[in-house]
Amino acid sequence: MDVIREIQIQSFAFVFGGLRVASKIPQWIRGKHVEMALRESPPECLSDPLLGRHLFAKINGTKYHYVESGSRRQEMILCLHDFGDFWYGWRNQLRGLSHSNWVVALDLKGFGETKKPFMASKYKDEVVVEELKQFIDVLQEDDRKIVLIGHGLGGNIAWKFVEKYPSMVSKFISISTPHPRIWLKHVMRSWRSVIENRWLYVCRLPFLPEMEMVTNDLEVFDKRFKKSNSVTDLTNYSNFDKEAYKYTFSRTTDWQGPINYFRNLPLADSSVLKEEGPKKCIPVEALLLVGNMDPDVSLDLVSQSAKYVDRFAMHIVNGAGHSPHQEQPNVVNKHINKFIKVPDSPKEAKNDLPANNYLPKARQDLINSYLSYTAPMGKMYTSSTNLVNSSINTISSVSSTLKSLPLISSYMGLYEM
Repeated sequence: MDVIREIQIQSFAFVFGGLRVASKIPQWIRGKHVEMALRESPPECLSDPLLGRHLFAKINGTKYHYVESGSRRQEMILCLHDFGDFWYGWRNQLRGLSHSNWVVALDLKGFGETKKPFMASKYKDEVVVEELKQFIDVLQEDDRKIVLIGHGLGGNIAWKFVEKYPSMVSKFISISTPHPRIWLKHVMRSWRSVIENRWLYVCRLPFLPEMEMVTNDLEVFDKRFKKSNSVTDLTNYSNFDKEAYKYTFSRTTDWQGPINYFRNLPLADSSVLKEEGPKKCIPVEALLLVGNMDPDVSLDLVSQSAKYVDRFAMHIVNGAGHSPHQEQPNVVNKHINKFIKVPDSPKEAKNDLPANNYLPKARQDLINSYLSYTAPMGKMYTSSTNLVNSSINTISSVSSTLKSLPLISSYMGLYEM
């Protein structure tokens, strides 16, 4: 059956890829494309000493680049970035969390100044997770636990790392990232999902995705920053930031590694659709963060992911899209600091929570926050009736999921908007 599905996946790849090429032909004929600007030297913001020290570590022949800030005597916070991002995506955490922590922002394999192997097999989950473990071992001479933060693609890797090596992690923070199997099931669940996520299938093709990413002078970043401007405090972004991204991803080879992660997605694995839940919960306390205006990840997907961990807290970041740590860094840093400082609770205490007294208030707070929140771009919510109905449906779904799950009662920021 999986062989048949693999044939279907390849067929989708050629069909969707052909359609994308066909859609570009009129632009090529009319000459409506932007020439790639020459970027020979990095923007000054990438060498800002206030962000930290640039260092390298060699793991299994792969040179990893990372930026660290804070004292190595403190607990390590390891930050893993998203697709189309690199260490600079954690600039606000390198500044904001390093006073009492050792913050390490890593360029994942294939990104930034880290080595970019050509073969897609070098980016398989088991390879990347094992190299990540060795990276931590190299940086820490003792067996101290770390705080692991992941966003998007980096969050996907972080979930898999904490599943395999829970004893190495004291706290896990997932930003805009459902559990990998929850997300994959969502992507594969229907024909509509296949069409909405068709770019994942295009990634199966050689060269085409990389060439598309650099078209029109990296238009992908122009669109991203334009979209971010509508949901964020503009003081957190600048033209220098956009140029930093365009410099870092200016060549097709800069996209080869990132896209190889998607080439390895098990889109033909039909067992994902049949899975009911986790076989074993991860024995690590988790903080799940998601923006209330995230166009890519729903609150429902994040809440479903909570069943994969023994204990969790959740926070919805108002006025944030898919990158809350960049769009609302002060709020996110505040909650990360607060969560890290909560002492580890005994595992057996999780069943002692007064669920009947605590959960209704949490659910009501969540409902109130949804219905009373006014976004910076109020015109986006002209249809208030549809918004309220959608919110209530989402709340009901989330509430039913959360009701049976153990919460971290000592983290008082739960559902605090």
